[in-house]
Amino acid sequence: MHVEGLKTLARLLEPCAPGEFLGASWGRAPRHVGGRAGKFAELMPWSRLAGILSQHRLEPPRLRLTREGKPVSPSSYLRQTTNARSKSPVPRLRPTELTKLLRDGATLVLDAVEELHAPLAALASDLELAFREHVQINLYAGWRTSHGFDLHWDDHDVFILQVAGHKRWRVYGMTRAYPIANDIAPAPKPTGEPVWEGTLEDGDLLYIPRGFWHVAFPLDEPTLHLTVGVHKRTGLDLLRWLSDQMRASETFRRDLPRDASTEEQVAHVERLRGELVERFDLDAPARFFRAQDANAAPRPRLSFPLAAAKGFSQPPADAVVALTSPRPLGFQLSGDEVSFAANKKLWRFDARALEVLRPLEERRAARVAELCVEARGVLDERTVRALVGELILHGLVVIVDE
Repeated sequence: MHVEGLKTLARLLEPCAPGEFLGASWGRAPRHVGGRAGKFAELMPWSRLAGILSQHRLEPPRLRLTREGKPVSPSSYLRQTTNARSKSPVPRLRPTELTKLLRDGATLVLDAVEELHAPLAALASDLELAFREHVQINLYAGWRTSHGFDLHWDDHDVFILQVAGHKRWRVYGMTRAYPIANDIAPAPKPTGEPVWEGTLEDGDLLYIPRGFWHVAFPLDEPTLHLTVGVHKRTGLDLLRWLSDQMRASETFRRDLPRDASTEEQVAHVERLRGELVERFDLDAPARFFRAQDANAAPRPRLSFPLAAAKGFSQPPADAVVALTSPRPLGFQLSGDEVSFAANKKLWRFDARALEVLRPLEERRAARVAELCVEARGVLDERTVRALVGELILHGLVVIVDE
């Protein structure tokens, strides 16, 4: 597990140790971790939520209201407007109406909020380094006692971070082993007692594995929590990936011999099965995970204003730069060359570039001057800055604020 990702996971789980959590609870059972008041407050202050709603054009399904498990009509809190330059409708928030609906018991839901708030973007990025799976963060805010969603299960693991207020939760076990979205059979609702029931207080964390049923109830006070979803891969994802790999096979691209003789059909099936078994070897999951890491899309980050300036070729020595790759880099050394796959590209460099790449990989961010010092004796300052400049222009590195 990447060191920066592990540090972030440790901060979330404190006082529970990551190793103990991963060994006893991850993918197995719900876990409640008591925290301290204000532990998650900086992740999403109420004032920042108000600012996001005021400053962004948001509409369903990104922004929505629910009450007693049913959606609230968007027209009751949004209006669509047009202007002289564009006939496309633009969503505008109706703040007075929105506030009244919340006051009367609706729950506010904001999906992928990490795209709208830098601390949450950093949290999602670090956890993606830890778990090497896609991470998305949704926000839920309520004020009364009406539940936003009925009893349900999610097709991904979730960490509930109680940012403010309290909320009552009931968690039930799986009623269908490892259910998936668009399953061929529904998971029946649970009939027994909850496997965990309690009230999350400000600073608490609740982990719920995929497929575990749950429902939450506000307690007639302002309450805000974040749901950090970790979307793990399954055998079905592996099979879909293998199916795509089989496009390279002439045998699999051939028409199936519907009207051929029995002998010809059997021979064709044997050829198909043989090639599939050859590809579906014991190393297939490792190849699949490498491909997933290599093709994981980075979160959009821009090196403004420098990278867009005319004639840009290298950052100043006092600039702080960071990797954009959402997964750890898997360096492969071959003679005097180093290669790795990231951001949907295969990257190749002179092996001396590791003097710059390794510190970035370990810390994810560093000042250019520090990289020059660490590479001293192998690469001169001019070469280091030129290399970093090329990495910026090609999107692997970004200039960040301190």
